[in-house]
Amino acid sequence: MRIFIGMDDTDGAGWATSTARLAREFGDTLADEARFIGSVGHMLFSGVAATTNNKASCLVVETERADALDALLQRAAAYVEAHAAPSSAPGVVVAGEEAERLVDFGREASRREIRGEEIEGALAGLRMAGFGARRGLVGAAAAVGLTARGWSGRWLEFGGLRGFERAVQVRALEAQGLFLVSLETDAEAPAPEDWVDTHGWLRPQLAAGRAVLPLRRIGDGMWTTATVEAVKKFR
Repeated sequence: MRIFIGMDDTDGAGWATSTARLAREFGDTLADEARFIGSVGHMLFSGVAATTNNKASCLVVETERADALDALLQRAAAYVEAHAAPSSAPGVVVAGEEAERLVDFGREASRREIRGEEIEGALAGLRMAGFGARRGLVGAAAAVGLTARGWSGRWLEFGGLRGFERAVQVRALEAQGLFLVSLETDAEAPAPEDWVDTHGWLRPQLAAGRAVLPLRRIGDGMWTTATVEAVKKFR
């Protein structure tokens, strides 16, 4: 069973741990309970006041446990409460198949500010936990919906991508489950023995529900990631 765990508004001014980092670190604690596939960062409506930018995170995990949804909500809520900034207002949303209910909500949250009366209806019946003013519930739910949709956001962790060196062979990236796509006019397929200059920033796009890494050719058997500058905000 695939499960989505959305988190938002866990940081604060001067706080060292961003929501993206907190989500990744929480994922690393789940080895005894679920398989941590990765975490996805989503940029939401920029008109909402935020510590740095309006970005929410969603973990993707898989497990066969029948009670996993309730257990993961309890565990995620406890972790966020223990590690979030004192000034934050975190939200956590955990969903399985019902994540599809939040797709339209997530798309709206990426375009405009969500009104208070919209939140209750969208989250009715879902597994969630909020702290303080619970502002983070909007972002957490939106991140779940957008990740379930599978066509936006960037993977901030996926198959240990942060452990790769700057130069990586195509075969090594594909072995981790990344789907490499050429953006060149002829869209040729990178060969397994070709090399990719990642610039130290491997942040695949979430596309078609997969981790997709767009590439540009820079020489014979040499490629570079096509979104280096754009991904630097997704630490």
